[in-house]
Amino acid sequence: MSMPMSDEKWPDAEALWRLRQQFDTDERASEERRAHERKNVHWAARLVLPEGAYACTVYDLSMGGARVRLVAELQKFQRVRLDFDMLAPLNADVVWVGIGMVGIRFTDDPAYVTRVLGPVLAGGASNVKDATGG
Repeated sequence: MSMPMSDEKWPDAEALWRLRQQFDTDERASEERRAHERKNVHWAARLVLPEGAYACTVYDLSMGGARVRLVAELQKFQRVRLDFDMLAPLNADVVWVGIGMVGIRFTDDPAYVTRVLGPVLAGGASNVKDATGG
């Protein structure tokens, strides 16, 4: 039979409030650092590394980078290529790693990224297949 946890193991209300305040401050700072507007998408793609390609789903996309879901262990600063079925590939660096997600920053010339992504980000995702194949 398990014993109930004592109150000593839980942070008090003041500690929780401080954590929440710090989270809110960090989130605002993160938003201010973003130079490009993000678009929520659900696009099937491939993340290509020297050792092979991994199927992935792109969830956030901007002219600066993307948030990508995949089943693979990547490292920060790793160089990758994001391949879409209907668009030219984009080179990128991994800038953050989470559980099942990575953030990538495009390393191609911004004018090239604009040529590749500009029409679909401005006009929607009608010409890129979503992750469900539709």
